[in-house]
Amino acid sequence: MPLAGHSEILPLHGRPIASIQAHVRTVARRITPARAIIAFFAILSLYILAHSTSSSNNPSVAGHGSSPRQDGRVKDISAKDKKARLERQRMLLEWDSRSNYRTDLAESEPSRVSAFSPALFSSESHPSSSKYIPVTAVVLSWKRREGAKAVVAHLRKYPFIKEILIWNNNPEVVLAAKDFADRRRPLDGSKDEGASGQNFEETSVVVFNSVANLHDFSKYTTCSLAKYDHCYIQDDDWINLSLDSMYSLFMDQPNSLVTSTIPAMYAQQRSWMFHNAQIGLHTGFSWLGAGSFMPKQTVFRFLQQLGGSNLWKERVQLSDLFFSLWRNQYPIVLSHALAPLDQSSSWSGRIDQWSVVYEHMTDAMVRITTVLSGLGIVQGSPHRVGAKADFVAEEEKPLFKDRHSRSSCANDKCLFQSNIDMFPSPDQVKWPAEAHNRDIHAHEARFKALQYPSAEFVAMHTYHYAVDQDLLTCWNSFKTLKKGSFFGLQFVLPLLDLGEHAQLIEIWSTTATTLQTLESHMVIKASVDGISWAK
Repeated sequence: MPLAGHSEILPLHGRPIASIQAHVRTVARRITPARAIIAFFAILSLYILAHSTSSSNNPSVAGHGSSPRQDGRVKDISAKDKKARLERQRMLLEWDSRSNYRTDLAESEPSRVSAFSPALFSSESHPSSSKYIPVTAVVLSWKRREGAKAVVAHLRKYPFIKEILIWNNNPEVVLAAKDFADRRRPLDGSKDEGASGQNFEETSVVVFNSVANLHDFSKYTTCSLAKYDHCYIQDDDWINLSLDSMYSLFMDQPNSLVTSTIPAMYAQQRSWMFHNAQIGLHTGFSWLGAGSFMPKQTVFRFLQQLGGSNLWKERVQLSDLFFSLWRNQYPIVLSHALAPLDQSSSWSGRIDQWSVVYEHMTDAMVRITTVLSGLGIVQGSPHRVGAKADFVAEEEKPLFKDRHSRSSCANDKCLFQSNIDMFPSPDQVKWPAEAHNRDIHAHEARFKALQYPSAEFVAMHTYHYAVDQDLLTCWNSFKTLKKGSFFGLQFVLPLLDLGEHAQLIEIWSTTATTLQTLESHMVIKASVDGISWAK
């Protein structure tokens, strides 16, 4: 591992294509951290050798304004598909125009300080058994250098981020670690005290300059190089102001994928969950670029799956559309406002690229379904994705039905929790194992035919509005409450630890009679450890 402050241009050595593919599959079967790095360089070499033309000039790649490759065939667009496309367009335009889905960065970010003490993550006093997990942050940079700088500066505020790896996908620009110097540190090199008055250890920063644009794939290869066992992945077009609360949730479930997204996209992703008990399928999709915690071992498994697949370049470049689905686990997704940076070079918000999303997601689901069902697993299969053993068989715990974290509080001091799920559960819609029925649009329609909130309802009453500190907004449960329904707050730090900084918790209502009804029918309990509760 390079030293802190190091930057490098990765050397690329050519090999015959067939031997590289065989090498990758062999390494993937015996994956270890060291071998994962070997697999990374092998796959990287294959990519450069097989496609000498820079992918940044390839018009078929999403993000460059051209239509995706569709094997030379023009596909007819049905009236149903047109309607679905218009609905997605309307929904995206709606969230884009609503300021309360976005956080004012200039107002919020400068004052944002982590609640966690740097001493909890000191290399001198950090025991291996500690629940406080050191994390390597992976920042992907393309053509938004200032955005990457802003992201890195923000990540330095959080003591659990012990290492930052920056992958520069732009071969026209060479970045160096000094470009991301810590402005908090005095020029004389002495230790700096953070806003909390506690000394920060210097965060290791390493910059990798790629000779070609590897797109999303570079997130996973970079994470495989991390010093620590857990990664936080972030693109350069968002600032996530909810890292403390996200990290608190991740500490409780360190083997899971914990991500963030805006409420409108969360509502869309809830129809991208796939369940089939007969073949052991229990997975879901989530975007990762706005901030995602994950164990590095999950990344190794993904590289192993890629090593056993026959994905071509365009598929590998957009690995984000495969990663969460091939985990065969439901991601933990928090729905809340995000702070946008410059997104002028981003493709994810372009409506004409949704066809790319659906095309890649469909391929991902066809491949995992083929493997789990035991159908068509032959060397020449067009949907090969490796062995069934490469996929997790059992659903991780806590099970989806037992997960109650819904949103981060606006001040990042707590998590809003409730067992009232506004959306249908994944097992209410069965993803078909039969090849001719694997259609994601039809799958969405089956979800929407159930008791599913409309985009307008989510826009007005999302979970985030329960804890956004705005009296003009409110969360609506959508579904009728029943005995045992609850909502509550999980604090990043217990109120006892906040001391004089603890503030009053208030429940507001538009009418006094509502509060009187709540007082007579609601029980309020508190707990420090989540096990013992007191009224």
